Amino acid sequence: MQRAITADEQLARYAYVLGTVPSSVADKAYAAAFSRLSPAQRADIVGQLSAELPVPPAEEASVDPDAFAALMRGLLARSVLVGIPDSAVLAAGFVTSPPVVAYFTTGAGSVAIDQHPPWIHELAGHETAPVDAGRAHHRPGVPGIGAFGRHNSGDSRDW
Repeated sequence: MQRAITADEQLARYAYVLGTVPSSVADKAYAAAFSRLSPAQRADIVGQLSAELPVPPAEEASVDPDAFAALMRGLLARSVLVGIPDSAVLAAGFVTSPPVVAYFTTGAGSVAIDQHPPWIHELAGHETAPVDAGRAHHRPGVPGIGAFGRHNSGDSRDW
């Protein structure tokens, strides 16, 4: 049973992913997350950003996901985003966006998936292997160290 993720956890996950993925993936993730929002949610987020940023975003940023992604390239905009009331909604969409999932499923992030937190594994549909005390192979029938010439049941105690 999964528990609900709090707004603070959602923002922490957003910060983790933002610090992990390349900027090209982040741009696509911002656009994807923004496009999932209703027009009213988009207007609210851009309005809240406009109220906090020294230079308000162009009107285009409130309707065009790519323009919003371009706005979010700025560190100040990202900093302001996490402080606005609707930030958790956008953060959730960012973390679960297809570009982020693809990065951890088949992209460069999949190479080091074991180095990421368990919730990234769940996001990517990756099963986390339990600690196996150095067992080299997990599949029955695949010889492990010292098991050459013998049948491998998959249990390292048989080696």
